[in-house]
Amino acid sequence: MENTFQIFLKKNEKIIGSIASILAIIMFASLIEILLSNIRGNSKIFIQPLATAFNGFFWGLYAYSRKDWFLLIPNILACVLGAITAAYAFI
Repeated sequence: MENTFQIFLKKNEKIIGSIASILAIIMFASLIEILLSNIRGNSKIFIQPLATAFNGFFWGLYAYSRKDWFLLIPNILACVLGAITAAYAFI
């Protein structure tokens, strides 16, 4: 039996998913600051972007297996941006 909160979540699933996806993209876009610092040579931070890339990759696999586009799109972006940012730490 579902409670009132679960019913509310099911009714508003697309809205909640959209908000969560937008917030995830904003969060992962914050890596751009680290990327720019790495490009300028001011920073050699690679752990956070690398962890973000791995996290995005595995969440992306999970989302793809479930055909969940709300999870897939921001996590693919996280994987790509995290990998690029981590790579620039070594260039």
